[in-house]
Amino acid sequence: MSNEPATGNRYLFQTSQPRELLACVEFAARQADEAADDPGAFRWLVISMVLGVQNACLCALDFDDEYGTRGMRFADARTIRHWTRNGRKGPQPKAIRDPRIVSPLELLDRVGDRKFLRPPYTLPVTRQIASDFDALNDLRNTFLHFSEDGWTTDLREIPQLVLTACKIIRHLAVTQPAYLRNAERGHKDRVAHALDEIELAMEHYGAG
Repeated sequence: MSNEPATGNRYLFQTSQPRELLACVEFAARQADEAADDPGAFRWLVISMVLGVQNACLCALDFDDEYGTRGMRFADARTIRHWTRNGRKGPQPKAIRDPRIVSPLELLDRVGDRKFLRPPYTLPVTRQIASDFDALNDLRNTFLHFSEDGWTTDLREIPQLVLTACKIIRHLAVTQPAYLRNAERGHKDRVAHALDEIELAMEHYGAG
């Protein structure tokens, strides 16, 4: 899938939330395949899966929401709603140009809340799903911060966390996708295929 704009200008990068979601899961699939031979691949797998969940949540929440307020901090969302209710008079709120998105953990809460994402798109967020994704997000944060001594991580606990992330993405992007009208042709099938590859790799790693 090309990320070049329609003008064909190779110096410009153009993307969208569905494209970013697909890029995350396809990159994660490659890292999952390499993880059995290269333990360092788990670092990039964790990072890309958290980003994948984040983008899947935003794809679902932002569909039919012109300014993406359902994924924003409440103060920013209120400012935008006030501006639109008043006929969009005056300068456009800063939150539209520079939105402050809530944390991945809060995004997960919101896609599980019918007030933010109506059924049947609502994600059934169990205690296990919330706990696993919290642990995956913590691991992602660890890997993102520089450490002079590096990290020592027990890899045996990662596959289950990745499988939970796959479950989240699969519901939002394959089983009950709310946003496909905004995605490109073949998007759902490609996401499903990448998730299949990640799950197979993680199940095989755990069995080994």
